[in-house]
Amino acid sequence: MSRKPEPKTLFLDDEAERAERFLHTYPNAAWVKTSLECIDMLKEPWDMISLDHDLGGERYVDSGREDCGMEVVRWLAVNKPEHLKQTHFVVHSLNADAALDMLNILRASGYKCSYRPFISLDMD
Repeated sequence: MSRKPEPKTLFLDDEAERAERFLHTYPNAAWVKTSLECIDMLKEPWDMISLDHDLGGERYVDSGREDCGMEVVRWLAVNKPEHLKQTHFVVHSLNADAALDMLNILRASGYKCSYRPFISLDMD
């Protein structure tokens, strides 16, 4: 019996604890910590891309900043790379308002996406 191959996965998040937990489930995933690193990786095809909004150790950042997950979404909306049309995007940010905005832009741009908040162990 053959195993289904692991999806080619890209994970954007700045927190090592979440990355460690994600990589436990997806050991072959590529982990990036910044929006610029993520955008650079979008040159490759991916089966799944999981995006956080708040980066740089901050929470509830302005979505207009270039150093957040929304910058990746803006890039995707403008560039619409053909090789990512079948990619499933997962927004895992705990910043629900920003996550909803990210989902709306992704959907309006024709991408498949879902919201799955990444529950952190360190939350009160």
